[in-house]
Amino acid sequence: MARNSISGIHKLPKIAFENQDSRISSDGGSTIISSSQITDFGAINTQPTRLDRLLRTSIPDSGYLSDKKTEDGSYNPEIEEITLNEEEEEDPYRWVILFSGFLAQAISMCVMQDYFDREVFKGAVDSTQLSFVGTIGFAFCGLMGPITPFFMSLVGARWVLFFGTVLISAGLILASFSTQVWQLYITQSVMHGMGAALLYIVSMSISPQWFVKRRGFAMGIMVSGSGIGGLIMPFVMTHLNESLGGAWCYRILGIATFVVSMLSTILLREKPGVPKAKKTQLSEIIDLSICKDSKFVIWCIAGNLSMMSYFIPAFYLPSHATKIGLLPSQGSILVAVFSAVNVLGRIVSGYLGDHIGVVNVDIIFLFICGLSSLFIWTFANSFVTLLIFIVIYGFMSGAVFSLLAPITAAITGMEKYPSGICLYLFFMTAARFGPSFAGAIQTATDKHSFFSQQMVTGLAFILSAFVTVFLKYKMQPKMFAKI
Repeated sequence: MARNSISGIHKLPKIAFENQDSRISSDGGSTIISSSQITDFGAINTQPTRLDRLLRTSIPDSGYLSDKKTEDGSYNPEIEEITLNEEEEEDPYRWVILFSGFLAQAISMCVMQDYFDREVFKGAVDSTQLSFVGTIGFAFCGLMGPITPFFMSLVGARWVLFFGTVLISAGLILASFSTQVWQLYITQSVMHGMGAALLYIVSMSISPQWFVKRRGFAMGIMVSGSGIGGLIMPFVMTHLNESLGGAWCYRILGIATFVVSMLSTILLREKPGVPKAKKTQLSEIIDLSICKDSKFVIWCIAGNLSMMSYFIPAFYLPSHATKIGLLPSQGSILVAVFSAVNVLGRIVSGYLGDHIGVVNVDIIFLFICGLSSLFIWTFANSFVTLLIFIVIYGFMSGAVFSLLAPITAAITGMEKYPSGICLYLFFMTAARFGPSFAGAIQTATDKHSFFSQQMVTGLAFILSAFVTVFLKYKMQPKMFAKI
C-alpha cells in the first residue's frame, strides 16, 4: 500500500529524503522510508523541477557565477540560473541610473598646481606642498568609505548626493579666492575632495543594484566617466585659464560641476525593494563581519597591489619622455592616449567579464599590465615604444576600476555589497600614494633613472595577478569556471 502511494508522487523533490527518514501516509497510517531506499522506487522522479530549483537556489549575489552549485557541493553548469534578468529587462530606468552614475564619476579632481605656483604664490611655496592638495583630496575617496553608508542610512542617498554636490562645487569656487596654501587644503583638498568622494561612493553603491546579468558591462560604462573626465578636463581648464585666468577658471568649473552633479543627484535613486540598513544599528549599516571573510581580505590585498601601481606610469611618463629627448607636448600626448584607451579598456573588460567571468578577466588584464611594464616600458627609448606601452598598459589597466565593484559584489553578495565596496575603498587609501612611494625609491637609488617606477609597476601588477588567482581558487577550485 505504501509502495503504491509513493508511486503516485511524480514530482517529489529528492531533498525531502536526504539525511533523515521521511513518513508518507495515504490512509491515516504511516510508512517509514529510509533515504537509502529511495533508489528502490523507480517511479519517483528525483530530477529537480523549476520550482525545486527556485526553492533551493537563492537569487544570485553577483550574476557572474554561471556554474551553480548542486546540493552535494559540486558544480553543474546545466542547472538553470534563477536570476533577476526578467525584472531587469522590464525596468528601463536602470539606464538612467547608469547615465547618472556616469555623470557623478566624470566629476574628477582638478588642481591647477602650475597656476598657483606661478601666479598666486610666485614660487614662495614648495611644489611638494602644492602636490599634496590633490593627493589629500584623492585620499578622501577611501577615507569616506565607512562614513558614507552611515550618512545614507540617516538621510537617504539623494540627500548625501546633494550634500556632496554642494561641497564639491563650493570647494572649487572658494579655491579661486585662496591666497595661502592652507586655504587650498581646506577648499580644494577637504571640501572638494569630500564632495567628490560622496558622489563617487554613492554612485558605486547604488548602480550595481539595478543590474544583474550585465553588471560588468554596466559598471565599465559608468566608471569610464572618470576616464572621460580626466581626458577632457585638462583641455577645458587650460583654455579657461589662458582666456579668463585661473580664478575664473575655478569659478566656472564650480558652477558647471554644480549643474552636472545636481542632474546626477536628481536622477540617481536606490532600487525599490533592496534591503536598507536600520538607522539605529551601526553594525547593520557597516557590516564589519565582511572583514572576517578570507576571500574579501585576499581581494583587498590584490586591490592594494594593483591600485598602488595603477597611477605610476601616467604620473611619470611626461618626465620620462623629456628625459629621453622628447618634447613636452609629446609627453602630454602620451597621457591623453592613456586616458582615451583606459576608457575603452574599462568598457571592454566589463563586457568580457559578463561573458567569461570578472575574476578571470581581471587576472588576464593584471598579468598583461605587469608584463608590459617589465618588458616594454623598461626598454622604451623612443616615442613609438612609449606609445606602444601606454596603449597596451592603458587599455589593460582599465580593469582595475571597472571590475572592482562586480568582483566585490561576487564576494559579498548584493545585500552586503554597500558595506563591502565602502570598506574596500577605505582599505585602498594607502595604495593611492603609490606614485610617491615609487618616487621615494627613485630618490634613494638613482634620481635620473625611472627603473624603480618600472619595476614597482610591473612587479606589483604581477603579484596582484597571482593573489587574484588564489582568490579564484578560494571561490571555485575549477580552473576554467566562470567567475
